[in-house]
Amino acid sequence: MKKSWGMAIVLGFVVLGCSGEDGKQGATGPAGPKGAKGDTGDTGPAGPVGKTGPAGPEGPEGPEGPAGPAGEPGGEAGAGGQGNTTVPTGTLNASCMMPCHTFSGIVEQWKTSRHYATYVANLGGDEAESWTGPKACGNCHAVDGVQQRTTGNVAYNNATGSEDPEHGQLNYKDSVSGKVSETTYAGQATVAQVGCATCHDNSLEHDPHVTGADYARGDFPLRVPSDTDDYVLIEKSSAVGTVDGTAIKYTAGNACMWCHKSRKDVTNYILAGDTSNNITSNTWGPHEGPAADVYSGKGGYEWSAQGDYSNSSHQGFSNGCVRCHMPPVADNMNIGDHSFYPQLQVCTTCHAGAKSFDVSGGQTYIKQSLQKLRVLLNTDGLLTRDGTNPLNSTDLNDQNWNQDNALPKSGVSADHAGALYNYFLIARASGYGVHNPNYAKDLLFDSVAKMGGSTSGMVRP
Repeated sequence: MKKSWGMAIVLGFVVLGCSGEDGKQGATGPAGPKGAKGDTGDTGPAGPVGKTGPAGPEGPEGPEGPAGPAGEPGGEAGAGGQGNTTVPTGTLNASCMMPCHTFSGIVEQWKTSRHYATYVANLGGDEAESWTGPKACGNCHAVDGVQQRTTGNVAYNNATGSEDPEHGQLNYKDSVSGKVSETTYAGQATVAQVGCATCHDNSLEHDPHVTGADYARGDFPLRVPSDTDDYVLIEKSSAVGTVDGTAIKYTAGNACMWCHKSRKDVTNYILAGDTSNNITSNTWGPHEGPAADVYSGKGGYEWSAQGDYSNSSHQGFSNGCVRCHMPPVADNMNIGDHSFYPQLQVCTTCHAGAKSFDVSGGQTYIKQSLQKLRVLLNTDGLLTRDGTNPLNSTDLNDQNWNQDNALPKSGVSADHAGALYNYFLIARASGYGVHNPNYAKDLLFDSVAKMGGSTSGMVRP
């Protein structure tokens, strides 16, 4: 027992009193599983600003923003002034549209005119196509007909060199046959339209669509000569065998008269003698719309033995047609009305109290005189509606005098041919003589007398 304890004490001493060298570190064991995410630390200080990068592609247009507030109302204009012309924020500046493209401007006025109605009615039709071919029609009906004539680009057959297309003359004398002929259209247009560019010079320096400038008077000038001393020629010549036309001067009205005339040189058209004239077709006589021949008091067939032919005060208007057909429109820069319809308000400036164009019964009188002459001409076999037969009782008693045409007939005297010509001239000039009442009365009085009819109830001013 004592031995055992001794041994134990010795072993314990050995254990407690002696230590050996440390052992080598063992190999690193595999990583343990990822621990839970710790709390976010405080934000560190901002780093330095980098260089600006290149611009990216433009993004799509954003939605339209709300309208801006209304601008202040314009002030009242003083004498000759325009008031406050500041354009309010958010308002479209449409000054470039004046005086043509506003809702009641020139273009919209023109769309109510017969020029526009005729263009639309025949657009693409056979008649419109015939107006622009190599014939006389294109001189007025082609969109550039007047432009071609003012530059002398018209077609002649054996010209003499005395022609004057720059003043509107259509007739000329054939140097080979000696006959009076009519120029033909030499342009290339295929559109039959009387529009802006027909009457106005739309070359680059005058076209506001190109210049972009606000319109001022004179910026869009007329193509035809229209200053105070400029003239236009109607076709009636001074003597048989001479083709010189008759000069008339009506400034801006000259533009109308380049086309609104008879197209026939009545001096050379009707031959002297009792049986010298042959009515060869239904289209014999002056063209439709020969107002210039009546208005000027110079274009009818006249008998010198009957005395002088008188004129009304209308003939003295310096601008002719423009006075009554294109009165200024106050809210459109005082530019003339381009509907071209005569305005009764203009008549009342001279004919106070007039309620219609039948001033003092003048139109009623002309209608009665036309009817008297119509009956005489039809009895003589010179009028037709169907192209073959004289007027029937229905046609003879309507009031569509301008729809009557010539019935072909040979051996017609100068007196009867002249009366027929004057009948068509007054009937086709529209207005029932209102353009020049005195001249219309004189022509009809003499025509009835030369047809052997009674002039009872008629007057010769």
